[in-house]
Amino acid sequence: MKIGREDFEALIKGERTIAPYIEMDPVAGSYSVFGVKTASNPNYLVKAIYEMYEANLDRKLAVQAVRKLFHSVGMGAGGLNNLLKKSGMDLKPAEFLMLVFKLQHQQGWGAPFELVEAGEHRIVLRTKHTFESEILKDWKMPVCGIHRGWIEGVLIAVTGKNWFCIETKCHANGDDACEFVADQRESSWKWKAEAIVKGESAITEYIEHKPLRGTIKLIDDPVVIMPRFIFSSMMNSLKKTMGEMPAGGVNYRAYMDMGRETVEHYKKMGISKPGLLSDMAFAFYSQMGWFNIIRMEWDEAKKEKTITLEHTVEAEAFGTTGKNVCFCTAGLLAGIVEGSFGIKVQGREIKCRSKGDEHCVFTITNKPG
Repeated sequence: MKIGREDFEALIKGERTIAPYIEMDPVAGSYSVFGVKTASNPNYLVKAIYEMYEANLDRKLAVQAVRKLFHSVGMGAGGLNNLLKKSGMDLKPAEFLMLVFKLQHQQGWGAPFELVEAGEHRIVLRTKHTFESEILKDWKMPVCGIHRGWIEGVLIAVTGKNWFCIETKCHANGDDACEFVADQRESSWKWKAEAIVKGESAITEYIEHKPLRGTIKLIDDPVVIMPRFIFSSMMNSLKKTMGEMPAGGVNYRAYMDMGRETVEHYKKMGISKPGLLSDMAFAFYSQMGWFNIIRMEWDEAKKEKTITLEHTVEAEAFGTTGKNVCFCTAGLLAGIVEGSFGIKVQGREIKCRSKGDEHCVFTITNKPG
């Protein structure tokens, strides 16, 4: 069915609905809206997508993964925008976004949307509930990754500029509405780093893995995956060559340099706050599987930071040895603190899983000037 400007204008004004433009042929197994083939979206399919990501991530990061997926879907709105322009309709970004969600609403994707704020750099939308907030209301948290991704993708497609959307209220979290705030902002590593540190994003979003080509990139830099047994093999080889204590010292210094270099890498991205630099580096290695942070404590009188970890790479690799083994991790933590705060420190492991302790515990102490 051919659709023109008068049809879209009537839809925007609420004088028509999309019902006359829906064509379904059960025998052929086709369903189209405005002549564009689509498909129904049963509840179990959307729930399955979220639960697939939840199986490997926690729920908060599963929502982010869905956001990223539907960000790409939203980018497809460029086609509709071009069609409108050919019809002589040049809608503002907020107007176009409202049209998109009116069409989605009439296909069963939640309640109608209300435009709360429409500025050049900020758009605020609100609805009583979204499709996913109804399906995932038992999660009792903000869940609208589909709509966040859609909003971002649609706005990027029609403006050619970067947008980032957050959900400030969610029906699934017990709020009276789902509210979305979209801000136009430069794509910088500063706010991406902040999102990673807060646990609102994950470094997996920035991994480009091409297994058949044998390449992996993280934040545009080549990386490799190294199994823990290779790690322990390298450490044991060094011990055989030069003895246990000298090997521990070499590993400590080498990984201290690595910690400092990591921080320098983030500084080149434009991250300058010492606290954010160190937190970003800790989050980076934690999410890469080097360790999991249990807690961090600061003793002002002693000028000493105590860091409690589990699943450190050395303790997991070596197992029970009856002694401390985490020389690399101690050096890495010390290097991160030195590089971030521009001070001299000494890192030391005071408890270790390999020795039989519950967790691996490290102290990072300021060296006297």
